[in-house]
Amino acid sequence: MNLEILYEDQDIIVINKPSGLVTNRATTVKEETIQDWFVHKFGDELFTDEFWQKNSSYQDLIPADFDAEFGQPLEIWRERLGIVHRLDKDTSGVLLLAKNPGSLMNLLAQFKNRQTKKIYASLVHGRFTEKTGHIVAPMSRNVHNRLKFAVDSSGRPAITDYKVEQEFLGIKEDLIATLATQSRFKAKKVKELYQAGFSLLELEPKTGRTHQIRVHMSAMQHPLVGDQIYAGKKRVKLDAFWCKRQFLHALSLEFTHPRTGEKMTINAPLADDLKEVLKLVL
Repeated sequence: MNLEILYEDQDIIVINKPSGLVTNRATTVKEETIQDWFVHKFGDELFTDEFWQKNSSYQDLIPADFDAEFGQPLEIWRERLGIVHRLDKDTSGVLLLAKNPGSLMNLLAQFKNRQTKKIYASLVHGRFTEKTGHIVAPMSRNVHNRLKFAVDSSGRPAITDYKVEQEFLGIKEDLIATLATQSRFKAKKVKELYQAGFSLLELEPKTGRTHQIRVHMSAMQHPLVGDQIYAGKKRVKLDAFWCKRQFLHALSLEFTHPRTGEKMTINAPLADDLKEVLKLVL
């Protein structure tokens, strides 16, 4: 894999993750993942206890209040293989990885204590009456489908802020004709499904629940364009012709550097395929 590196030093590496790439290894994942790329790039030796017994300076980066409830630093390092946080397979943008156990522990603590700031861009169905909002809606796994999540009053806390950056009235006429030809919907039905228009949002999840942005937007009746899980059957079918994946991109990540204590913000411009999607709305 030839991944774009947005920033790198002795402790961290930040990449611009492309869509279609899985972050973590899993028995169900056959293709190469970000973890595989990371191990190949820096070598298997980096993930052995013997290596870090000889290079123990990483310990200076571990927070003083480190809690070993979920394992010792080297154990967590071997398990996570540098991954600090994750993005869904079809989500693109800023992804942060740690290059040693100390920086990993430090950054994991920042995410756990909500000391980081993540900003996403998303195109969603419909337009908003309130142009800014604060969504507080707990989440849990969907009881009917374990691959999905849902708003649930008994679930874990989930908070998302949003801001409308731009609004669109609908899709272009030539696209309506194309969709009517390619799908079983008539042009009138296509117009009807898209008559509410679209909104380009800037979103800041305050918590890090799986599928959080997608679930919160769907619960507000503003599902992400191209979301194959939460957009609804008819929209899913039509969206797939002109937006090949969920329109979600991690624009920026703000965190504190584990060694220097400096506040850092790493940005990734909107992915090219999503820029092309925006050319189809008006």
